[in-house]
Amino acid sequence: MAHLIGVDVGGTNTDLVFVDTETNELRVAKVPSTPANQADGLMHGIDNLGVPLKDVDLLIHGTTVATNAVIERKGARCGLITTKGFRDVLEMGRRDRRQMYGLFGDFQPLIDRPDRREVDERVTAQGDILTELDPDEVRAVAKALADDGCEALVISFMHSYANTTNEEAAGKAAREVWPNDFVVLSSEVLPIVREFERTSTATVSGYVQPLISRYLTRLSERLNEGGYDKDFLVVQLNGGVMTSSVAARLASNTILSGPAAGVTAGAAIAADVGIGDVVCCDMGGTSFDACIIRGGQPVIANEKYLDFRIPLSLPMLDVDAIGAGGGSIARIDSSGIIEVGPQSAGAFPGPACYGAKNDEPTVTDANLVLGYLNPLALADGTLPIQIALSYSSIKNRIAYPLGCSVIEAAYGIHTVANANMTRAVKAVTTYRGRDPRDFALFAFGGNGGVHAVNLARELRIGCVIIPPAAGVFSAVGLLKANMQTELTHAFMHPVADMPIDLAEKIFRDLENRVSTRLGQIHGTVVFQKFADVRYAGQAFELTVELSAGDIKEATILEIVLRFTEEHKRRYGHAFSGDYPLETVNLRVTGSITTLPMVATNLSETNNKDHHREVYFGPAFGTSTTSIIQRSTLLANPLRGPLIVEEYEGTTIIPHDCSARLDSMNNIVINLETNH
Repeated sequence: MAHLIGVDVGGTNTDLVFVDTETNELRVAKVPSTPANQADGLMHGIDNLGVPLKDVDLLIHGTTVATNAVIERKGARCGLITTKGFRDVLEMGRRDRRQMYGLFGDFQPLIDRPDRREVDERVTAQGDILTELDPDEVRAVAKALADDGCEALVISFMHSYANTTNEEAAGKAAREVWPNDFVVLSSEVLPIVREFERTSTATVSGYVQPLISRYLTRLSERLNEGGYDKDFLVVQLNGGVMTSSVAARLASNTILSGPAAGVTAGAAIAADVGIGDVVCCDMGGTSFDACIIRGGQPVIANEKYLDFRIPLSLPMLDVDAIGAGGGSIARIDSSGIIEVGPQSAGAFPGPACYGAKNDEPTVTDANLVLGYLNPLALADGTLPIQIALSYSSIKNRIAYPLGCSVIEAAYGIHTVANANMTRAVKAVTTYRGRDPRDFALFAFGGNGGVHAVNLARELRIGCVIIPPAAGVFSAVGLLKANMQTELTHAFMHPVADMPIDLAEKIFRDLENRVSTRLGQIHGTVVFQKFADVRYAGQAFELTVELSAGDIKEATILEIVLRFTEEHKRRYGHAFSGDYPLETVNLRVTGSITTLPMVATNLSETNNKDHHREVYFGPAFGTSTTSIIQRSTLLANPLRGPLIVEEYEGTTIIPHDCSARLDSMNNIVINLETNH
């Protein structure tokens, strides 16, 4: 395989990377995203790369179609068939409230109540069938939902994880009358306990499946017209990739796929430079994403709330995302304080400096006024800007109302954006029992290098790493991902009395099913085994990895030791070794290395080294600052103030820092005051 293209579609920009693995040629492109049809921006970006599609061996894609559909409530109209008496599970949730105080709620489930129907069936938690399903009743209900205009159908029965017979029979009956292939069974998507989370996850899958299926079909047609006649890969929320045909069926696995790709690449580079514990920070035009790499491996979460009372309970990289990017809009709130985000100017109209009739200042406008960004154009001259528009928007909207200078207002915007991102990093570090001072900060995204040092300073992190091609790094991450899938089986047993033979049988079955799903891909499948474990009586569990090979009696001791260690690390304490534990689920992950490791070379701009006036805050004031290229750091470490300008991003190195290039061409910044 020689020619690879990675495409990461963000809320503001679409990033593309082309790599020739034989010559190590690297090309990058950054174009505005096209929310109405992401394929338009993708094809435009490929044109900018200047690579004929007929010469491309593989295209890997990260998409925000599914994520945006859920957040913006623009998914397909779904019908739900569930067990009699459980019609309102989605609406009741865990009886939580968006706001602690107040008499009225504002939650609207993804499926409206008229589209949620019941049928008479019942399975016990032990898997015994109390009430058999009537297929005729299912067919009648399904036909009524289709006639009412539902495009996708979700079937979720009580305790279907323990016995799938009724749910599978319902799926078979419904498909006889349903007008398309969009029928989702909760036991296929997530066969675990907790009917609310299982139903919600199945609902999310049905909600986005028609959109993802249509999008991938249209994109495939556009690529074929351009000369690419092969299947392409789509990145998953766990950092692995799957074929587009599989992605059309497992649509919910594409949610949060873009941030996952960047974390995958971050883990690979951190391993290359010998750093095990890293905070990955991705700041783009619309959002800021933070994730932990610990011991060389990204931290995995088994559940994430996409919005209030909409949990997605699938194994995914533990990414915390907030609305903080270069396009985040700054305003003064009712108390007279600067507020930044979560609203974004997006790709259009974009920041005020774009000249697209937006007079609201953004973080990018503030960074321009401060001198952090090139005042004439971004992306190596391909995106002309007007700094005067940034200046006037900050003056009129922020500085004048607050009675301060434009520079002070701009630095206030920059500082508030940093404070927002600091909280996001603490959400995956401090708030989960991890000291950020024990980590290096790995920053990427178009705006990551601009804010990285000040963010690290707030967190008292002493080392910042900016990788090559940082501004399109998630697209680079797509080229470092493996084919991967994971399956789960409910397994409720006390650990001390765990039936070893049954556990081994379940693991073998899961491995066979994983192999079948990966069967069309050439390569050796590497399996990992996990168990979800909790103290007896607890409501939630922790996931521990088990050793490879057959399950043996020693596994029980291994589970106890690893759970105790993880509980102590996560919560700061653990009960004595004789406190009873119980397993909840068994999991198997299978992965195949299908792509060669991609070398990322230096990215040079057309600009020569020069100087400009830059404001570094009250402590340092305005300084004449050298504007250099990454290769300038090759000879010796340099002390700030410096700014490294590249095609796809900018890196700020303040006065109290020094910067150098390591053997992998990463910019390594040491913060002297944080040691």
